[in-house]
Amino acid sequence: MTTDKFIQEKLESLSQQLNKKLDKEVQEQQFAERANLKFEENLLAFKQFFPEIYEKYLTYTPSEKFQFILNENGTANLIDYETGVLMYSGDPIGQAEKQVEKNIDSPHIGRVDHSSVAFLENNTNFIHVDLMKSMGDVFLNAKENLSNNEKLDDVLPSLILFGVGLGYHLLPLLKCKKVNFINILEPNEDYFFASLFVADWKELLQLIDMNGGYLYLGIGKSEIEIFKDIYNRSRDIGIASVGYTWFYQHYPSASINRWIDQFKANFHQLFAGFGFFDDALIGIAHTLGNVESDFNLINSNNPIDKVTGNFPVVIVANGPSLDDSIQVLKEIKNEVIIFSCNSASTALIKHGIIPDFHVALERTESTYKFLKEFLTDEYRSKINLLVTNVMHPKVPELFPWTGFALKGNESGTQLIQLSQFMESQAMTDTISYCNPLVGNTALSFACHLGFKSIYLFGVDNGYVDEAHHHSKSSFYYNNKGETAHQPIKIGKQISVPGNFVYQVLTDEFMSVGITQMEKLLASFKLYGLECYNCSNGAKIEGAMPLHTDSIFIEPNEVTKQSVIEYIKQKKFLSYQPLKPVDELLHFEEFEDFSNTMVSILSAKVINRYEALDTLLKSIRYLYSFKYSVKYLNIFLIMEGEVLYTTSLLISLLYNYGNEEEIMPYYHQALDIWIEFIKQAPDYYEKNARVCR
Repeated sequence: MTTDKFIQEKLESLSQQLNKKLDKEVQEQQFAERANLKFEENLLAFKQFFPEIYEKYLTYTPSEKFQFILNENGTANLIDYETGVLMYSGDPIGQAEKQVEKNIDSPHIGRVDHSSVAFLENNTNFIHVDLMKSMGDVFLNAKENLSNNEKLDDVLPSLILFGVGLGYHLLPLLKCKKVNFINILEPNEDYFFASLFVADWKELLQLIDMNGGYLYLGIGKSEIEIFKDIYNRSRDIGIASVGYTWFYQHYPSASINRWIDQFKANFHQLFAGFGFFDDALIGIAHTLGNVESDFNLINSNNPIDKVTGNFPVVIVANGPSLDDSIQVLKEIKNEVIIFSCNSASTALIKHGIIPDFHVALERTESTYKFLKEFLTDEYRSKINLLVTNVMHPKVPELFPWTGFALKGNESGTQLIQLSQFMESQAMTDTISYCNPLVGNTALSFACHLGFKSIYLFGVDNGYVDEAHHHSKSSFYYNNKGETAHQPIKIGKQISVPGNFVYQVLTDEFMSVGITQMEKLLASFKLYGLECYNCSNGAKIEGAMPLHTDSIFIEPNEVTKQSVIEYIKQKKFLSYQPLKPVDELLHFEEFEDFSNTMVSILSAKVINRYEALDTLLKSIRYLYSFKYSVKYLNIFLIMEGEVLYTTSLLISLLYNYGNEEEIMPYYHQALDIWIEFIKQAPDYYEKNARVCR
């Protein structure tokens, strides 16, 4: 090769490299201009719909890891923080479109099988159970006669989308499918920030708004925070927001996998604790009965004396590990206040320990019968009682003194608070996280009374050995240590982290109790609460593991008896309404509500979309009463029933068959629900004072 030819080729190569560099610089400049305009456009849209997002990301600074990469075709790409490689291919738009198609063709669906309610036993003669059984029969018939519906309909109840990335998939996804309840989750705030420069958030937000959808954005939160938000959202806008859910994962991620695992592990909690029609009426009747007697109501406005608040409290539940704690409790019983959780009292008394406060939760007359049979008059005469306002009125008659607290989300509670409001009195707060277990009630009482040092004995919320489910000193076992009364297990058996062991067995019901305790302790942490879990059971976040033989009770300035008297005299006030509470029951308004619900649900529908729309209208009508001070009790009476039935109806609609096949089953189940609503006003008026 001649020198001139070599120089010429070198010059041409340099020229090509220079042109390529210049083209890239132009491309980058053009991208920057487009991206900045997109960012501004998106932020203004968020200012309209989510002002908190606008405020945060207007001045947001990403981490040093953050970097845009420009593909050769001018599209944006991103380095994945976890893997250190590009998140997308060279054609991210085409890649996202293929991903959307794949997820539509082979969707991952979260669905609920309600067929088991067809086999419920109605030993309590609740009309709620009859309703569930009848609707469950229809559900079971559809399940047996129709194939599973594996196809995504054009209109869907719910979507949980894990991962935003740069958001290439968002608009194509929601243009293909109309979704009523949309949850978009992204653990990495930098990725969401990057999507503001790329994704069509403005068009997406406008599309969701035009379709009347509900959007939740979970950005940069932990898996526990996300589940809590979705749980609270399902309570605020209805369980239809998660009853039948399309799950979509955009990119592989350890953080997102943890989110998904957390959601799967706790999914059952979304469908628990609604209450139901009979339960609400029982709560009303029992509240009315209790108000008419010696109703000592917890006084939240009177802070506890500091010295008294530091006096140690031991909450004793009837978990199997209580047997190993009895000796320590005997040694410290005169130095602590003992809150005993229902059946645990039978174990304590057997060992000569008389609890200071017996705590009961179950509202029906079964509590009265249990106490009459298993605790003698002599022992009960030495014990005080702590219960909520929905307890059967015969139970307080068994004890010399009873302290009441208001239980949240109860129509009976709202009646008292409304009467206080109308009489210009300060409204008494409810005690928080006081169910589903009696241990939750006891812990809530101790926290709300203001105690700062709490020890948990036998609060196992599970068991290491399935054959050893409660203290063997309690009524569950005979003198030979053999099971005399089988415990009730609710929900499937699951494993959870242990307090002193790797894991323990529990069920879905008790696992909700664990979560409730953790929420309660977290809410009182700022008030200086120190809680010690001395139980060989489930781990409770916020309660420090402590073996009973390591407990050291410091000498106190006050005596145990003075603390008990202080609680009874200073932390509770006798309450008598100036006007009869039952004047606020709103029988006529409840009948009007029921008639409107029937009218909404009776609208003619011929397909899944119309049926879903009608169900959501009925929920929105119910929730219109939630924030009414005067008529909140109507919402609380019907909330559980509407959530249970609507969840079943939506699952029935979407779980089985095609649209033509499922509609006869849907109409059959809906007719059962409508007939229940028609009869509800008469049943309400006849049973508002019937204690059961």
